[in-house]
Amino acid sequence: MRQKNDIPDFSHMAETLKADAVRFAARTGVNFFQDSFFNQGFTDTSFQPWPKRKDDFDPGRKVLVKSSALLNSIRVFEQSNERIVFGSDEEHAPIHNDGGTISVKVTAKSRKFFWAMFKATGNSMFKAMAFTKKDSFRVVMPKRQFIGESATLMGDLDSWIAIEINKRFSKT
Repeated sequence: MRQKNDIPDFSHMAETLKADAVRFAARTGVNFFQDSFFNQGFTDTSFQPWPKRKDDFDPGRKVLVKSSALLNSIRVFEQSNERIVFGSDEEHAPIHNDGGTISVKVTAKSRKFFWAMFKATGNSMFKAMAFTKKDSFRVVMPKRQFIGESATLMGDLDSWIAIEINKRFSKT
């Protein structure tokens, strides 16, 4: 039984809240960024849908989701009371997230793939790629951001912290 003059241990309550907030933010951040793949776009202050694929050879499949390796690679790289760093260690993550131009080498293996795609789809573009004299293709990748600064995520975290402060400190 507590007496009226007992003073709550506010510093312990604050440290507990800080530790819980870091864990909540890490889990919520990973889920938020993975949701970009299901939503097919990124949400900062508003939702920005991803550009569609130009040549859709697999119309039932969502953009950036084939093996789900990129989606499943999103994780917390650094976590402390001061900051949390999210990222992906997939090699192709930056070009998809930021957009840009890449150069793809044409090899004997890729020519076999182009022939197989031509036979499967009948698309003459693949036949031309198999016969090309070029040693590489220049590919422009559109920006399809799935991870980064998000005012919406920060607002969600701010709301959670405000609710937790009210809940925890009202019990004292």
